Amino acid sequence: MPIDEPGIDIKEIIGILKRRRWVIISCVLLVTTLATLIGLQQTPRYTATALIMIEPRENRVVNVEQVMQGLGTDSATVDTQLKVIKSRSLIERVMAQLNLFADAEFNAALRQDDRELQLVYAGPWDRFLAWLPDEWLIASGLAEEPLPAQLLQDEGFVAQAAIDNFDSRMQVRQEGRSYVIAVNFTSVSPAKAARIANAAADLYVKDQLDAKLSATAKASGWLGDRLETLREDVRLAEEAVENYRLQHELIDARGISLFEQELSDLGREASQARAELAEKRTRLQQIRAMRSRGQSLDSVAEVLNSMVIVNLRQQEAQLLRQESELRTYFGERHPRIQNLTAEKANLQAKIAVEVDRIIQNSENELQVLAGRVRALEAEVDDLSGRTEQERGLYVQLRELEREAHANRQLYEAFLQRFKETREQQEIVEPDSRVISRAAAPDRPSTPGTKLFTAVGFTASLMLGGLLALLLERLDNGIRSGRQVEELLGLHALGLVPRLDKLKRGMLPHHYLMAKPLSAYTESIRAIYTSMQLTDVDNPPKLVLVTSSLPQEGKSTLALSLATFAARSDQKVLLMDLDLRHPSVHRDLRARPEIGFVELMAGEQTLDEVIAHDVDTGIDYLPVKRQTANPTDLLSSRKMTQLMKDLRHRYDYVVIDSAPLLGVTDSKIVTRLVDKVLFVTQWEKTPAETARNGLATLREVNANIGGSVLTQVDVKKHAHYGYGDVGQYYGKYQKYYVN
Repeated sequence: MPIDEPGIDIKEIIGILKRRRWVIISCVLLVTTLATLIGLQQTPRYTATALIMIEPRENRVVNVEQVMQGLGTDSATVDTQLKVIKSRSLIERVMAQLNLFADAEFNAALRQDDRELQLVYAGPWDRFLAWLPDEWLIASGLAEEPLPAQLLQDEGFVAQAAIDNFDSRMQVRQEGRSYVIAVNFTSVSPAKAARIANAAADLYVKDQLDAKLSATAKASGWLGDRLETLREDVRLAEEAVENYRLQHELIDARGISLFEQELSDLGREASQARAELAEKRTRLQQIRAMRSRGQSLDSVAEVLNSMVIVNLRQQEAQLLRQESELRTYFGERHPRIQNLTAEKANLQAKIAVEVDRIIQNSENELQVLAGRVRALEAEVDDLSGRTEQERGLYVQLRELEREAHANRQLYEAFLQRFKETREQQEIVEPDSRVISRAAAPDRPSTPGTKLFTAVGFTASLMLGGLLALLLERLDNGIRSGRQVEELLGLHALGLVPRLDKLKRGMLPHHYLMAKPLSAYTESIRAIYTSMQLTDVDNPPKLVLVTSSLPQEGKSTLALSLATFAARSDQKVLLMDLDLRHPSVHRDLRARPEIGFVELMAGEQTLDEVIAHDVDTGIDYLPVKRQTANPTDLLSSRKMTQLMKDLRHRYDYVVIDSAPLLGVTDSKIVTRLVDKVLFVTQWEKTPAETARNGLATLREVNANIGGSVLTQVDVKKHAHYGYGDVGQYYGKYQKYYVN
């Protein structure tokens, strides 16, 4: 088997397209014509576009938080706005605003007429389309089924159908990755398309503004109502604080109650008194200790600070000076010295008395101070009890004060937000705006007739090509020598042209004799030569011609091959072994009395059953009588002996046998011949059938010389471009005499 080369065979594809050109041409004409008719039938429609931009930034006049925040710029937000614009509620409001429910373009009830089927397009071909079957119009999309009358009477259904119709004509999309949204609307009227696109864009922007104003007004109203409640709550809370303070006589200074302040003062005073008491007691104990030891008390602070003692000490010092001066002049017994000594003693007594008085005063002060400390401590204890009681009251007071403070803060916050919200109502702006209003388009958006024709032509050309390839794929008939070699694995010996213009009563072998230089004769010559060259040293003498099915041209080929061999000065025998349907004698227009069956039955001799045709110059062995068991007859020893005799008597023996499929006669004969010539009919014999016929030959190891394609349409075959010998039969007509 030949090995296919990898890749696409361009020549083969071109050949397929050439072979199936009428399929392609028919498809192109049909589809292009239909597309042109649809283009002519289509009503022009116009698309108007309005552009809306979502504001990516907020215009904040004052630094105040808005009640309703602006739109985001993420993809989810933009997609949401696309859905809002396409929402049924907005569409219904646009239609109501423009009175489109009463427009026949959208209201199916207004355009319903007496015709059972509604044409989608209106045009000059209405009358022609009216003659087409309704099923065809619906299937092709040129018409739609009418709505039932009971549904057309339902206003709700008609309104919803009109909204659906409107929605199908409206397209909303984002312009690339920008913040711009395009609102497209298609209508039969350019002005109407622009008016609807602008109305949808304006209504969307107005809805955004109304939503913000409504939210702001609602928030302002709610805040006003809430302020009244909060104001009353603050008043009641503050009254509760003051009433509680007055009821329990709770007065504080800088956040501290009077009891606590007084307790603090008393505590501080008591501490000072105790410290002073401890100091005086320690000092008194020290004075007593010094006195008991006989020490001088002049270093004691109270003594040092006593003016009396200071004067007495000054007088004493003065007396000591005088005494010192007098002792210089007088003795101990001098009266003046005596007087000074008496005065000194008197001063010492006075000092001692004064010291005793100081000590006594200190003791009195100590007792007074101790009494004061006890009084202060008692007063502190009393105030401590009263303060503890007052602290419990202050806990409740602080709770009331906190509640009043919280209410006051909440009220102030609500009051500030209320004022901000009330001011916002004057500066609220929508989050989007129309940046380009739709204008009435001057050109239709629907494709024109030329575009329909171009698209139809292109699509039909592709469809025709695919259909041609599909038909070629489904068609498994054998048409070329290359297919014989690829599909059957046989050598292609030749292609026999079909003879279409034979004279009345002329058969192919007659044409071969009459036109020795014709293409038909040349094909038989090529087959004969190829068979002889299959074995140059020992050319085949017994050649069996067979095919898979009847009517494939094997008998005609066998007769023509025998005739050509006889014209080449060879002694030729044409043997008819198609015992079930013999045809050799009919093609030779003979009426034999005896034949092959009589020979095999022993009723006649070989010389008696062999006849001679004068016109062709061949001998032939016909079949006159049929037999009940052809296989036994063909597999007999006598049959083997007959073939040996014929080999020695004739130069060339051509055997016309029965078809391979359905009967086994040819399988038996193949073992008796030199070569088998396998015949297939051009374009008619399926490849699978031919393979099945070859399988029967290969089962018995038949010596197959090759295959022949018969009844070839030379002109058609040449257009196919197979590149084999059949193609040249058409191109080299001047070399043949047909």
